[in-house]
Amino acid sequence: MASILLVTLLLAMPIWRVAAPQIAFQAASTGGNHHVSDARAAEAREDWQAAELSYLKALKLAPDWAEVLVNLGVVYNREGKTEDAIRAFTRAAQIKPRLFAAHLNLGVTYFKAGRFGEATAPLRRVVLIQPENTQARKLLALSLIALESFQEAVEQLEALNKQQPGETPILQALGQSYLRLKLYDQAVKVLAELVRSKPESAQAHLWLGEALDNASESERAIQEFRQAIEIDPRLLEANYALGYALLKRGDNDEAAKYFAKELEINPNMTLALFHLAKINLSRGQVNEAALQLVKVIETEPDFRPGLEALGQALLKKGEAASAVEVLDRAVRLDPKWPDGHALLGRAYIAAGRRAEAKKEFDIAQKLGAEERKRLEQKVSGSKSRPRS
Repeated sequence: MASILLVTLLLAMPIWRVAAPQIAFQAASTGGNHHVSDARAAEAREDWQAAELSYLKALKLAPDWAEVLVNLGVVYNREGKTEDAIRAFTRAAQIKPRLFAAHLNLGVTYFKAGRFGEATAPLRRVVLIQPENTQARKLLALSLIALESFQEAVEQLEALNKQQPGETPILQALGQSYLRLKLYDQAVKVLAELVRSKPESAQAHLWLGEALDNASESERAIQEFRQAIEIDPRLLEANYALGYALLKRGDNDEAAKYFAKELEINPNMTLALFHLAKINLSRGQVNEAALQLVKVIETEPDFRPGLEALGQALLKKGEAASAVEVLDRAVRLDPKWPDGHALLGRAYIAAGRRAEAKKEFDIAQKLGAEERKRLEQKVSGSKSRPRS
């Protein structure tokens, strides 16, 4: 299903600048302010090199002028000098720890450079200084999403949703974050609001369908998937999502149709090809299923369910030696898999290798007994646990 997209909340984030105030100089206040005026005039005509030189002259007279350091950092960003900008903003923040523009510009610069871990500290500082600053909170949420810190991201997105109720990008990011945290009821609530506000959005219907499917509301999920496809028949993963929901309901023929549609749009969708192959295998279309499963394994060599299905297909085709090779690979990926050892044992029998078959059946029996014992202990433990 659709993953979190960083661009979901990526609005046009301007680089902030602040006016340098008239501060007192001991010996060069006039000269310092004159250089700042020259720098601003240069910025107005987008002469970044001249602006840089003028700000540097001002700082030579007053090295701790934090506001000028911020404006110099902005100019460095305009020139593509990211590291110089970072140094300027960092120095400004050290001089004036509550100068929010220094922290915000530092966070924005790190963010735009893709350095999300480093962006979080200055952005948190801005949110602490100015809780109402939605720009900083959005960028902080995005950085946390990029770092897959979804719980922290949700905290920021929930605050944003209170500050700016119903804003589409926030609802999208919040709903997707809830999905990643498996908080399906919350995801359904937020994404249903998104669908109400953007009923023409195929992606919104797809996301809501995913949330409903995970919340065990399969019929509503199927309706949302169908709506997404009706709006945009070529929306990536929509046909797959509907096919998988139908497969779980037992509608194999209709599911196969949507898996095939997904593959027309997205030929590299391995899971769609895998499920289509499994359906073909269940229909007795063994040769077609085997060819499809070979493609699956070529793309995902360590996909154990694919290896298992291919092994089954090869057994049905009477290609026992190839089935042994494939199923041995599957078992090596998961040595604690009882059914895998049993299936490999069947392949050995078909290949006439009875001694190896017996070994696999013995392993399968032992692992199965251990699994049943663990389950019994778990059940008995829950029954004997005292109620509070």
